[in-house]
Amino acid sequence: MEIQNLKTPFGEFLSGKYEKSFAYKTIKDRLPVIITSIIDNISQCKDSIITKYGSNCSEELKQVIGQLSELKSEMMTNKPLKFISSSENGKKDISKWNECIKNQQFKNENLSTWYNSVWLFSECYMYRRVAHIFLSTTTLLTYDYFEKQKHDNFTTSLETISVLANYTMNVLNESESNLIDNQKNCFTNLLKSTLWGNKCDLSLSQGSAVKIEDMIDETKTLDKNILIDHSDLIWTRLNHFRADKKGTTIDIVLDNAGYELFTDFCIAAFLIENNFAKKIRFYVKSIPWFVSDVTERDLFWTIDTMKNSNHKNLMKLGHRCSKYLEDNKWTVEIESFWTEPYDFSQMKVESLPLYNKLSEAILIIFKGDLNYRKLMGDINWDYETDLKTALRGFQPTNIVTLRTVKADLIVGVPHKKVNELFSKQENWMETGQYGLIHSYFVDHNL
Repeated sequence: MEIQNLKTPFGEFLSGKYEKSFAYKTIKDRLPVIITSIIDNISQCKDSIITKYGSNCSEELKQVIGQLSELKSEMMTNKPLKFISSSENGKKDISKWNECIKNQQFKNENLSTWYNSVWLFSECYMYRRVAHIFLSTTTLLTYDYFEKQKHDNFTTSLETISVLANYTMNVLNESESNLIDNQKNCFTNLLKSTLWGNKCDLSLSQGSAVKIEDMIDETKTLDKNILIDHSDLIWTRLNHFRADKKGTTIDIVLDNAGYELFTDFCIAAFLIENNFAKKIRFYVKSIPWFVSDVTERDLFWTIDTMKNSNHKNLMKLGHRCSKYLEDNKWTVEIESFWTEPYDFSQMKVESLPLYNKLSEAILIIFKGDLNYRKLMGDINWDYETDLKTALRGFQPTNIVTLRTVKADLIVGVPHKKVNELFSKQENWMETGQYGLIHSYFVDHNL
């Protein structure tokens, strides 16, 4: 299919075939750079990789680099999406990916290429193909090719992390004696900190660490950039659940490791200590994903790093997080669905056990842009579309989406406001400058 010199029309899937879309720029520029950064990192760290994984991996590293280069070439020349072979170890989702490639071909009435497929599918497919390359080896099955960038993001943000650790520990130590108004202020600060922590997206910055300003001091000045702010509504509903003693489980579907994950820990600790939840379930990715997405190993590395910190309150908060895990107040959940080729409206059919599991929670907090796109189905909805319509039947329980806007789709915002933003900055949807605290509560009578 020819590339069209258009923005994505309303009602159409986001796709690289629209030249004036962020999808086109992503496939043309960002994704090849990410593959190049993996190759460069392997080349630079080859000796340490061989030391850790054994001399037998030397030859496989050469093969991996060659296969990554081939993948990059396929993308840059807009080749048809290849079926994933069954050569890898341990993953059971290959047939699902291949079936979806067939379905895309049927819808397009021709071979699905990188640009004419749905952007969400093409982009996720790239990360799955990268994982496939490593999972097809015998020595590099557990190698996380994004790990260094994620660790660097945490360590370069330590100054801000330390400030937020001080604030959070003060809040947690005062939880029992806090007046309700002060509790609300603390909740709002932590909620907005975890919203703006979502700026730390290494797939957007092409793998470079991002320096984040002190979010607690910044929250008031950043409020004008929150296009939908349901903080008060969320606070009211949480208190209703607490009063009714329904506060059992809150699910957090994580996005980025590093600074953002730390902000997620802060609000999760607040929710536990103030009896809004008896349990927090953190959902992580089962494989390295979108550069900075959290894996189980990232989560435990972060807590261990906090526990070993020289910063007093960061160390204390690390030990508290570790105790939550020991006491089963926090759990780490690994579900393959998050890295399968589906948007969330398909979960009930493709992963009913997960849908039912999410239904047990009083609230799901979806973090970040990728989760937002999967909630929306990567459809370019009219901007004023209400969230319930865009969810297309996905409503296992009450939903909150925290997202800094880094892709060109959005719902629930008046045309007047959108036009104002476009008049100031043509690419405002790509910058992460604006945020959403957007909720949908299943029972509107509460």
